Amino acid sequence: MAETALEKTAQEAGDFSVVPELCIACDACCQDFPEVFYMGDDTKAHTLDDQQSSLYNARTVVDICPTSAIEFSGELPPAILEIELEEVAGWEARWAPYRDAPEDTKERDRRYGRDYKVEEHSGYIKVTLQLPTRVPAVRDRFRFGAPETMPEYRTHVVLDGHTLAATAWVPRISPSDKADVKILKAKIRKLTHTSSSFPGRFTTTWEFPNKDVVGLKYRHDAHGQIEMLVFTDRAKMDAWQWRAHFITDKCTSCSICERVCPTNAISSGERYFIDPDLCINCSVCGVYCPFDAIDDSKEVLVEKIKPKQVPKALVHEELCTGCEFCVDVCPFEALEMKALEDNSVYSMPQTSQVAIVIEKNCVSCKLCEQVCIKDAIEVPRPHQFEDIGMSFMSYVMDDH
Repeated sequence: MAETALEKTAQEAGDFSVVPELCIACDACCQDFPEVFYMGDDTKAHTLDDQQSSLYNARTVVDICPTSAIEFSGELPPAILEIELEEVAGWEARWAPYRDAPEDTKERDRRYGRDYKVEEHSGYIKVTLQLPTRVPAVRDRFRFGAPETMPEYRTHVVLDGHTLAATAWVPRISPSDKADVKILKAKIRKLTHTSSSFPGRFTTTWEFPNKDVVGLKYRHDAHGQIEMLVFTDRAKMDAWQWRAHFITDKCTSCSICERVCPTNAISSGERYFIDPDLCINCSVCGVYCPFDAIDDSKEVLVEKIKPKQVPKALVHEELCTGCEFCVDVCPFEALEMKALEDNSVYSMPQTSQVAIVIEKNCVSCKLCEQVCIKDAIEVPRPHQFEDIGMSFMSYVMDDH
Protein backbone atom coordinates (compact mmCIF):
# COMPACT_ATOMS: atom_id res chain seq x y z
CA MET A 1 0.00 0.00 0.00
CA ALA A 2 1.40 3.33 -0.99
CA GLU A 3 2.11 5.63 1.94
CA THR A 4 -0.13 8.64 2.33
CA ALA A 5 1.12 12.22 2.13
CA LEU A 6 0.42 12.60 5.86
CA GLU A 7 2.56 9.55 6.72
CA LYS A 8 5.39 10.84 4.53
CA THR A 9 5.25 14.24 6.19
CA ALA A 10 5.41 12.64 9.65
CA GLN A 11 8.47 10.58 8.64
CA GLU A 12 10.22 13.65 7.31
CA ALA A 13 9.40 15.50 10.50
CA GLY A 14 11.02 12.87 12.71
CA ASP A 15 10.57 12.43 16.44
CA PHE A 16 11.96 14.13 19.52
CA SER A 17 13.60 12.35 22.43
CA VAL A 18 15.16 13.43 25.73
CA VAL A 19 18.56 12.34 27.09
CA PRO A 20 17.75 11.91 30.81
CA GLU A 21 21.35 12.38 31.95
CA LEU A 22 21.37 15.87 30.42
CA CYS A 23 17.87 16.97 31.49
CA ILE A 24 17.91 19.47 34.36
CA ALA A 25 14.12 19.67 34.78
CA CYS A 26 14.00 23.35 33.87
CA ASP A 27 10.53 22.68 32.37
CA ALA A 28 11.14 24.97 29.37
CA CYS A 29 10.24 22.30 26.78
CA CYS A 30 7.12 21.21 28.66
CA GLN A 31 5.90 24.77 29.03
CA ASP A 32 6.51 25.83 25.42
CA PHE A 33 5.72 22.54 23.62
CA PRO A 34 3.05 20.69 25.68
CA GLU A 35 2.00 18.62 22.64
CA VAL A 36 5.45 16.98 22.65
CA PHE A 37 6.83 16.91 26.21
CA TYR A 38 5.67 16.34 29.76
CA MET A 39 7.43 16.37 33.14
CA GLY A 40 7.62 12.90 34.69
CA ASP A 41 7.55 11.82 38.31
CA ASP A 42 11.34 11.39 38.10
CA THR A 43 11.63 15.19 37.57
CA LYS A 44 12.83 14.63 34.02
CA ALA A 45 11.22 15.73 30.77
CA HIS A 46 9.75 12.98 28.58
CA THR A 47 8.14 12.85 25.15
CA LEU A 48 4.50 11.94 24.75
CA ASP A 49 3.70 8.64 23.05
CA ASP A 50 1.59 10.51 20.52
CA GLN A 51 3.90 13.52 20.26
CA GLN A 52 2.82 16.02 17.63
CA SER A 53 6.30 16.87 16.44
CA SER A 54 5.13 18.33 13.14
CA LEU A 55 3.47 21.26 14.93
CA TYR A 56 6.77 23.03 15.51
CA ASN A 57 10.00 23.94 13.80
CA ALA A 58 12.38 21.23 15.01
CA ARG A 59 15.27 23.67 15.39
CA THR A 60 13.18 25.85 17.70
CA VAL A 61 12.32 22.86 19.88
CA VAL A 62 15.89 21.56 20.11
CA ASP A 63 17.27 25.02 20.86
CA ILE A 64 14.89 25.59 23.77
CA CYS A 65 16.90 23.18 25.92
CA PRO A 66 19.82 24.85 27.71
CA THR A 67 21.74 21.57 28.15
CA SER A 68 21.22 20.01 24.69
CA ALA A 69 19.13 17.21 26.20
CA ILE A 70 16.60 17.22 23.34
CA GLU A 71 17.42 15.15 20.25
CA PHE A 72 15.60 14.93 16.92
CA SER A 73 15.60 11.87 14.65
CA GLY A 74 14.90 13.82 11.48
CA GLU A 75 16.89 16.49 9.65
CA LEU A 76 17.18 19.74 11.58
CA PRO A 77 16.53 22.94 9.66
CA PRO A 78 19.27 25.58 9.85
CA ALA A 79 19.41 27.79 12.92
CA ILE A 80 17.27 30.89 12.62
CA LEU A 81 17.06 34.04 14.69
CA GLU A 82 13.72 34.30 16.43
CA ILE A 83 13.45 38.03 15.69
CA GLU A 84 14.96 40.01 12.84
CA LEU A 85 17.23 42.69 14.30
CA GLU A 86 18.00 46.05 12.75
CA GLU A 87 21.31 47.86 12.85
CA VAL A 88 21.52 50.97 14.99
CA ALA A 89 22.53 54.12 13.16
CA GLY A 90 26.01 55.34 14.10
CA TRP A 91 26.98 52.11 15.87
CA GLU A 92 30.48 52.12 14.35
CA ALA A 93 31.44 55.29 16.21
CA ARG A 94 30.22 53.89 19.52
CA TRP A 95 32.13 50.67 18.96
CA ALA A 96 35.39 52.34 17.92
CA PRO A 97 36.75 52.97 21.47
CA TYR A 98 36.24 49.29 22.31
CA ARG A 99 37.56 47.78 19.07
CA ASP A 100 41.09 47.15 20.36
CA ALA A 101 40.43 47.39 24.09
CA PRO A 102 41.49 44.41 26.25
CA GLU A 103 38.71 42.05 27.26
CA ASP A 104 37.37 42.10 30.81
CA THR A 105 38.82 38.79 31.99
CA LYS A 106 36.71 38.67 35.14
CA GLU A 107 33.47 38.89 33.15
CA ARG A 108 34.81 36.39 30.61
CA ASP A 109 35.46 33.90 33.43
CA ARG A 110 31.92 34.46 34.68
CA ARG A 111 30.49 33.61 31.26
CA TYR A 112 32.24 30.24 31.55
CA GLY A 113 31.26 29.65 35.19
CA ARG A 114 34.80 30.06 36.52
CA ASP A 115 34.24 32.86 39.08
CA TYR A 116 33.44 30.92 42.23
CA LYS A 117 34.58 30.40 45.81
CA VAL A 118 34.39 27.27 47.98
CA GLU A 119 34.37 27.62 51.77
CA GLU A 120 34.12 24.83 54.35
CA HIS A 121 32.09 25.49 57.50
CA SER A 122 30.90 23.39 60.41
CA GLY A 123 28.17 21.17 59.00
CA TYR A 124 28.19 22.47 55.43
CA ILE A 125 30.27 23.59 52.45
CA LYS A 126 29.43 26.94 50.91
CA VAL A 127 29.94 27.41 47.16
CA THR A 128 29.40 30.90 45.79
CA LEU A 129 29.18 31.32 42.01
CA GLN A 130 29.03 34.77 40.41
CA LEU A 131 27.20 35.02 37.10
CA PRO A 132 28.01 37.62 34.41
CA THR A 133 26.83 41.18 35.02
CA ARG A 134 28.14 42.94 31.88
CA VAL A 135 27.52 42.18 28.21
CA PRO A 136 30.87 41.83 26.40
CA ALA A 137 31.85 44.83 24.29
CA VAL A 138 31.85 42.89 21.00
CA ARG A 139 30.93 44.47 17.70
CA ASP A 140 27.34 43.27 17.52
CA ARG A 141 26.51 44.69 20.94
CA PHE A 142 26.82 48.12 19.38
CA ARG A 143 25.58 47.09 15.95
CA PHE A 144 22.20 45.93 17.27
CA GLY A 145 21.98 48.22 20.29
CA ALA A 146 22.20 45.51 22.95
CA PRO A 147 22.35 46.71 26.57
CA GLU A 148 25.56 46.93 28.56
CA THR A 149 24.00 45.27 31.61
CA MET A 150 23.56 41.51 31.31
CA PRO A 151 19.98 40.28 31.70
CA GLU A 152 19.40 37.74 34.44
CA TYR A 153 20.59 34.24 33.59
CA ARG A 154 18.35 31.23 34.09
CA THR A 155 19.88 28.63 36.40
CA HIS A 156 19.53 25.08 37.63
CA VAL A 157 21.43 23.59 40.58
CA VAL A 158 21.47 19.88 41.39
CA LEU A 159 23.29 17.65 43.89
CA ASP A 160 23.88 14.12 42.63
CA GLY A 161 25.64 12.04 45.24
CA HIS A 162 28.91 13.85 45.98
CA THR A 163 28.75 16.03 42.87
CA LEU A 164 27.31 19.55 42.84
CA ALA A 165 26.47 20.99 39.41
CA ALA A 166 25.27 24.47 38.47
CA THR A 167 24.01 25.15 34.95
CA ALA A 168 23.31 28.70 33.78
CA TRP A 169 22.12 29.98 30.43
CA VAL A 170 21.20 33.15 28.61
CA PRO A 171 17.38 33.43 28.72
CA ARG A 172 15.52 32.32 25.64
CA ILE A 173 12.50 33.96 24.09
CA SER A 174 9.20 32.71 25.50
CA PRO A 175 5.82 33.08 23.80
CA SER A 176 4.59 34.85 26.94
CA ASP A 177 7.29 37.55 26.75
CA LYS A 178 6.27 41.09 25.91
CA ALA A 179 7.54 42.49 22.60
CA ASP A 180 10.31 44.59 24.14
CA VAL A 181 11.53 41.63 26.21
CA LYS A 182 11.63 39.40 23.13
CA ILE A 183 13.76 41.97 21.30
CA LEU A 184 16.11 42.30 24.29
CA LYS A 185 16.58 38.54 24.54
CA ALA A 186 17.09 38.24 20.79
CA LYS A 187 19.86 40.86 20.89
CA ILE A 188 21.71 39.13 23.72
CA ARG A 189 21.37 35.67 22.19
CA LYS A 190 22.67 37.06 18.90
CA LEU A 191 25.95 37.82 20.66
CA THR A 192 26.34 34.23 21.83
CA HIS A 193 26.55 33.17 18.18
CA THR A 194 29.13 35.76 17.16
CA SER A 195 31.58 35.88 20.06
CA SER A 196 33.87 32.97 20.89
CA SER A 197 34.09 34.14 24.52
CA PHE A 198 30.34 34.33 25.08
CA PRO A 199 28.80 30.84 25.27
CA GLY A 200 25.04 30.61 25.54
CA ARG A 201 25.29 28.35 28.59
CA PHE A 202 27.76 26.67 30.91
CA THR A 203 27.81 23.96 33.56
CA THR A 204 30.27 24.01 36.48
CA THR A 205 30.70 21.00 38.78
CA TRP A 206 32.33 20.48 42.15
CA GLU A 207 33.23 17.10 43.68
CA PHE A 208 33.15 16.31 47.41
CA PRO A 209 34.24 12.65 47.40
CA ASN A 210 35.34 12.47 51.04
CA LYS A 211 32.31 14.18 52.56
CA ASP A 212 29.18 12.65 54.05
CA VAL A 213 26.79 14.76 51.96
CA VAL A 214 23.18 14.89 53.21
CA GLY A 215 21.50 17.68 51.23
CA LEU A 216 21.51 21.00 49.38
CA LYS A 217 20.03 24.47 49.73
CA TYR A 218 20.65 27.35 47.34
CA ARG A 219 19.55 30.81 46.31
CA HIS A 220 20.10 32.68 43.05
CA ASP A 221 19.72 36.35 43.86
CA ALA A 222 18.98 39.36 41.67
CA HIS A 223 22.65 40.41 41.62
CA GLY A 224 23.64 37.30 39.71
CA GLN A 225 25.07 35.38 42.65
CA ILE A 226 24.24 31.75 43.38
CA GLU A 227 24.87 30.74 46.99
CA MET A 228 24.91 26.93 47.32
CA LEU A 229 25.15 25.09 50.62
CA VAL A 230 26.12 21.40 50.54
CA PHE A 231 25.27 20.06 53.99
CA THR A 232 27.22 17.38 55.81
CA ASP A 233 25.15 17.63 58.99
CA ARG A 234 21.44 16.79 58.88
CA ALA A 235 20.58 18.76 62.02
CA LYS A 236 22.35 21.83 60.64
CA MET A 237 20.38 21.58 57.38
CA ASP A 238 17.02 21.07 59.12
CA ALA A 239 17.61 24.13 61.34
CA TRP A 240 19.05 26.34 58.59
CA GLN A 241 17.87 29.93 58.23
CA TRP A 242 19.17 32.38 55.64
CA ARG A 243 20.30 35.79 56.79
CA ALA A 244 17.47 37.61 55.06
CA HIS A 245 14.19 37.41 53.20
CA PHE A 246 14.48 36.69 49.47
CA ILE A 247 12.73 37.96 46.35
CA THR A 248 12.06 35.14 43.88
CA ASP A 249 11.75 35.17 40.10
CA LYS A 250 8.00 35.84 40.45
CA CYS A 251 8.95 39.49 41.02
CA THR A 252 7.46 41.93 38.50
CA SER A 253 9.43 44.98 39.73
CA CYS A 254 6.26 46.72 40.89
CA SER A 255 8.29 48.59 43.61
CA ILE A 256 5.83 48.09 46.49
CA CYS A 257 8.32 46.14 48.60
CA GLU A 258 10.94 48.86 48.19
CA ARG A 259 8.50 51.53 49.36
CA VAL A 260 7.42 49.73 52.53
CA CYS A 261 10.80 48.36 53.67
CA PRO A 262 11.63 50.08 57.00
CA THR A 263 15.40 49.74 56.64
CA ASN A 264 15.85 50.58 52.92
CA ALA A 265 17.15 47.06 52.35
CA ILE A 266 15.46 46.63 48.95
CA SER A 267 16.80 47.97 45.67
CA SER A 268 15.35 47.91 42.17
CA GLY A 269 16.42 46.11 39.03
CA GLU A 270 15.16 43.50 36.57
CA ARG A 271 14.23 41.64 39.76
CA TYR A 272 14.28 43.44 43.11
CA PHE A 273 17.04 42.60 45.60
CA ILE A 274 17.12 42.43 49.41
CA ASP A 275 20.45 43.38 51.00
CA PRO A 276 21.17 40.76 53.71
CA ASP A 277 23.18 43.31 55.69
CA LEU A 278 20.13 45.58 56.04
CA CYS A 279 17.24 43.11 56.16
CA ILE A 280 15.79 42.55 59.65
CA ASN A 281 13.39 39.77 58.61
CA CYS A 282 10.29 41.77 59.51
CA SER A 283 8.30 40.30 56.57
CA VAL A 284 6.61 43.59 55.72
CA CYS A 285 7.83 43.32 52.11
CA GLY A 286 6.06 39.99 51.69
CA VAL A 287 2.93 41.20 53.46
CA TYR A 288 2.49 43.88 50.80
CA CYS A 289 3.84 41.96 47.76
CA PRO A 290 0.84 41.38 45.44
CA PHE A 291 2.58 38.57 43.52
CA ASP A 292 3.66 36.18 46.32
CA ALA A 293 7.27 36.70 45.31
CA ILE A 294 9.01 36.86 48.70
CA ASP A 295 10.24 34.02 50.93
CA ASP A 296 11.29 34.43 54.53
CA SER A 297 14.60 33.31 56.06
CA LYS A 298 13.24 29.75 56.37
CA GLU A 299 12.32 29.60 52.66
CA VAL A 300 8.61 29.88 53.50
CA LEU A 301 6.46 32.12 51.32
CA VAL A 302 5.30 35.27 53.10
CA GLU A 303 1.66 35.44 52.11
CA LYS A 304 0.26 38.81 51.22
CA ILE A 305 -2.42 40.53 53.25
CA LYS A 306 -5.06 42.65 51.53
CA PRO A 307 -4.15 46.33 51.99
CA LYS A 308 -7.29 47.14 53.94
CA GLN A 309 -6.64 44.18 56.24
CA VAL A 310 -3.01 44.97 57.10
CA PRO A 311 -3.07 45.58 60.88
CA LYS A 312 -1.65 48.78 62.30
CA ALA A 313 0.45 49.30 65.39
CA LEU A 314 -1.56 49.28 68.60
CA VAL A 315 -0.47 51.20 71.70
CA HIS A 316 -1.44 49.97 75.17
CA GLU A 317 -1.53 53.37 76.79
CA GLU A 318 -1.66 51.98 80.35
CA LEU A 319 1.81 50.47 79.78
CA CYS A 320 3.39 53.33 77.83
CA THR A 321 6.00 55.36 79.75
CA GLY A 322 6.35 58.10 77.15
CA CYS A 323 10.00 57.32 76.40
CA GLU A 324 9.60 58.27 72.69
CA PHE A 325 11.87 55.43 71.53
CA CYS A 326 9.16 54.07 69.21
CA VAL A 327 8.67 57.53 67.70
CA ASP A 328 12.39 57.86 67.05
CA VAL A 329 12.77 54.43 65.46
CA CYS A 330 9.74 54.59 63.13
CA PRO A 331 10.96 55.39 59.58
CA PHE A 332 7.46 56.24 58.36
CA GLU A 333 6.51 58.90 60.92
CA ALA A 334 3.59 56.73 61.97
CA LEU A 335 3.93 57.47 65.68
CA GLU A 336 3.79 60.64 67.71
CA MET A 337 3.39 61.62 71.34
CA LYS A 338 0.29 63.12 72.89
CA ALA A 339 0.11 64.92 76.23
CA LEU A 340 -2.04 63.47 78.98
CA GLU A 341 -4.62 65.57 80.77
CA ASP A 342 -5.11 62.95 83.50
CA ASN A 343 -2.37 60.42 84.17
CA SER A 344 -3.89 58.93 87.30
CA VAL A 345 -5.12 55.85 85.43
CA TYR A 346 -1.68 54.89 84.13
CA SER A 347 0.76 52.51 85.74
CA MET A 348 3.48 55.18 85.73
CA PRO A 349 2.08 58.27 87.49
CA GLN A 350 4.98 60.41 86.32
CA THR A 351 4.00 59.79 82.68
CA SER A 352 2.88 63.01 81.02
CA GLN A 353 2.64 61.69 77.47
CA VAL A 354 1.95 58.47 75.57
CA ALA A 355 2.49 57.32 72.00
CA ILE A 356 -0.33 57.33 69.46
CA VAL A 357 -0.44 55.78 65.99
CA ILE A 358 -1.00 57.64 62.71
CA GLU A 359 -2.61 54.70 60.94
CA LYS A 360 -2.34 56.01 57.37
CA ASN A 361 1.47 56.03 57.71
CA CYS A 362 1.88 52.66 59.46
CA VAL A 363 3.08 49.77 57.24
CA SER A 364 3.05 47.06 59.94
CA CYS A 365 6.83 46.65 60.02
CA LYS A 366 6.97 45.95 63.78
CA LEU A 367 10.05 48.06 64.49
CA CYS A 368 8.19 49.88 67.24
CA GLU A 369 7.10 46.60 68.80
CA GLN A 370 10.66 45.33 68.85
CA VAL A 371 12.17 48.35 70.59
CA CYS A 372 9.51 48.83 73.28
CA ILE A 373 10.86 47.29 76.49
CA LYS A 374 7.52 47.79 78.26
CA ASP A 375 5.49 45.73 75.75
CA ALA A 376 3.30 48.80 75.34
CA ILE A 377 3.01 48.55 71.56
CA GLU A 378 2.30 45.65 69.22
CA VAL A 379 1.42 44.92 65.62
CA PRO A 380 -1.05 42.00 65.60
CA ARG A 381 -0.25 40.30 62.32
CA PRO A 382 0.69 36.64 61.74
CA HIS A 383 4.08 37.33 60.12
CA GLN A 384 6.46 37.78 63.02
CA PHE A 385 10.11 38.69 63.31
CA GLU A 386 12.48 35.72 63.22
CA ASP A 387 15.89 35.88 64.90
CA ILE A 388 16.86 39.35 63.75
CA GLY A 389 20.22 39.27 65.55
CA MET A 390 22.81 41.94 64.91
CA SER A 391 21.12 43.34 61.79
CA PHE A 392 18.32 44.91 63.82
CA MET A 393 20.65 45.98 66.63
CA SER A 394 22.92 47.70 64.13
CA TYR A 395 19.88 49.45 62.65
CA VAL A 396 18.85 50.80 66.05
CA MET A 397 22.36 51.70 67.22
CA ASP A 398 23.04 53.61 63.98
CA ASP A 399 20.13 55.89 64.98
CA HIS A 400 18.13 55.40 61.79
